[in-house]
Amino acid sequence: MAASRKHGGDKAGVDLKRHLLLRVTLFAAVVALLGSGLVLHQASLDIRNDIQRSGAAIEQLIARELDRQTGAFDRGTAGLRLTRLDQLAQLLGLCIEVQDLILGPDGRQCFSPPLAFPATVRLLLEHWLDDDVSYRGMIGQHPGVKVGEFVVTPDLDAEAAELWRDLRLVLAVSASVLLLNLLIYLPVRTALRPTERILATIARMESGELAVRMPRPRLVELRRICEGFDHLAERLQHTDRAQRRLAKHLVTAREQERRRLARELHDEFGQCLASIRAETAFVGEGVAPAARELHEAIAAISRTSDAMIGSVRRIVRELRPAGLEEFGLATSLERLADHARRALPGCDVRLWIAGEVSGLPDELAVSVYRIVQEGLTNAIRHGRPSRVQATLHRDHSGLRVLIEDDGVGGADSAVESGDGGFGLLGMAERVEAFGGRFVLRPGQPAGTVLQADFPETAMGAGAGGGVGA
Repeated sequence: MAASRKHGGDKAGVDLKRHLLLRVTLFAAVVALLGSGLVLHQASLDIRNDIQRSGAAIEQLIARELDRQTGAFDRGTAGLRLTRLDQLAQLLGLCIEVQDLILGPDGRQCFSPPLAFPATVRLLLEHWLDDDVSYRGMIGQHPGVKVGEFVVTPDLDAEAAELWRDLRLVLAVSASVLLLNLLIYLPVRTALRPTERILATIARMESGELAVRMPRPRLVELRRICEGFDHLAERLQHTDRAQRRLAKHLVTAREQERRRLARELHDEFGQCLASIRAETAFVGEGVAPAARELHEAIAAISRTSDAMIGSVRRIVRELRPAGLEEFGLATSLERLADHARRALPGCDVRLWIAGEVSGLPDELAVSVYRIVQEGLTNAIRHGRPSRVQATLHRDHSGLRVLIEDDGVGGADSAVESGDGGFGLLGMAERVEAFGGRFVLRPGQPAGTVLQADFPETAMGAGAGGGVGA
């Protein structure tokens, strides 16, 4: 039984170019984030260590400086000049605040020159460091007199400038990775660009155009795939051509055999039955009226002869569509529609023919007739529809036969038809023999849709208007 093919997008598919671009970009972002985090963490550790190591040394330097600048009886930090510590403070990135026990705080002094760096770096460093990152020491004079205190804190401007230098290196590495990503992506995109043409070619082959061939990409792997695919397509085209010739030959031979059988039944068997009925009538007239049993036997023979003549006529109609050669395809299809209306009273059976169908070859006309006959029979017999629409549409691209119903079972539940022995498999074989496409699919919202498409090469040229029935 023929069935329609369902195409769907592959949601699990991976776009290699996009995947490569995303992976490398994420890698560059991870490098930037981890590198910046490591640099920031190392900077905070270095600041803590520098504050603690330099605090004791600054305490000794301040004591010596104070002893040189004040007398033995002077007390306090008034004569202390921190400018002598500027080289050490600039080197270590420190700020010093002196608090005289007598005079009070002397202010906080930083020694770094003005530096350029983003304000975000300083804010990030402030957020990363704790508030207690400092060294608090004592300022004393000989002989061990405490005259003040000092607090050493990091110079955030100098530290932020140094941190910015390290972060620029990390960002440069990340930018280099992104540049490398671009340099890799561009040739990969160029190499994979023919895949769009390859997919388009495959889609055309799926639609039945077996004569199309693959492009020849520059990428060696894709070129080999295309060459192998073309070789398979040539073999498939040769096999399909041979199969269609065989199928068309079988269809033609079957129709010729049906025509011969119909002629033999009509000319030989039908004439014999007609003679039997005439002889029976003659014998009945010569039998005495008193011979009641003979009259009953003669009547039985007459009824049997009439029944056999009716069966022969029905078989002849099934073997060869009545009136197809004499009246044409359109008139024969209208008679089929009338028969379907009588078979299922209350069902709205409609036939629409658009285009000229009277000049079709005999084999094609018979096949179209059989398809419409089987489609209507299956819809009425198995689907119990309230509406059946049969459409024939002829244009420059070919002929389309479409039978739609709103039944519950439709042709899906049909097996080989009892009338003529022509089922769904036979319909598909006939359509494929002429190089066409047969589809059977569920209707919307219910019912069944039977579709048969014949290419223009299977018929003569010419197209006309439309008639309705």
